[in-house]
Amino acid sequence: MYMLSKKEIKENRKIFSETDKSMAASFKVLSDVNRYRIFRILAQQPRISVSNIARILDISLPLTSQHIKILMHANLLQKEKEGKKIFPKLEHGNPFVQAVVKTIQETLKLMK
Repeated sequence: MYMLSKKEIKENRKIFSETDKSMAASFKVLSDVNRYRIFRILAQQPRISVSNIARILDISLPLTSQHIKILMHANLLQKEKEGKKIFPKLEHGNPFVQAVVKTIQETLKLMK
């Protein structure tokens, strides 16, 4: 078995960055099936209310709101208010969001 030299190890470590921590945290947030489903719903229906998301997922409105809050805290969603209604939206300015949406779309095409 080949052992890396100290120089090679140091060179390999250069690929790590703070982005790694951010991406790992985003994957962790999306590892919850309901949060992933909320993300997926919003990828397919960008204008849907929190109450309708709760109905689709068959979970309570407070639980749905909590999941959305977690997604927002992870910079995966933003919210738009219109009167008393709140519409969560994907944070398309986040490159991670763009990549996940693309992956979901491509995967769904392959599964048809």
